[in-house]
Amino acid sequence: MAKSIYSVAQVNSYIKNMFDQDFALKKILVRGEVSNCKYHSTGHIYFSLKDEGGVIKAVMFRGSRSGLNFRLENGMKVICEGSVTVYERDGNYQLYVKAIT
Repeated sequence: MAKSIYSVAQVNSYIKNMFDQDFALKKILVRGEVSNCKYHSTGHIYFSLKDEGGVIKAVMFRGSRSGLNFRLENGMKVICEGSVTVYERDGNYQLYVKAIT
């Protein structure tokens, strides 16, 4: 029996689809400390959330920033609402943030 061979893009697409179908990851609240916070020229905010057990990459797109009434800074303890999905090009999963408190 021959084994199937998949491209990197096919694998990343499959994994993204698995994440996107997971109900628990579609609307999730994640608590953590902000680190590596960078405001991009496009208006997006890229950062990580960390705690004593791990780190997750996060992004808040320019369109979601309108509800943010403070400047996000490293060291802040926050709760982020959003969804976890895969950025297919890089094969990385991250939190797509819609709101921060």
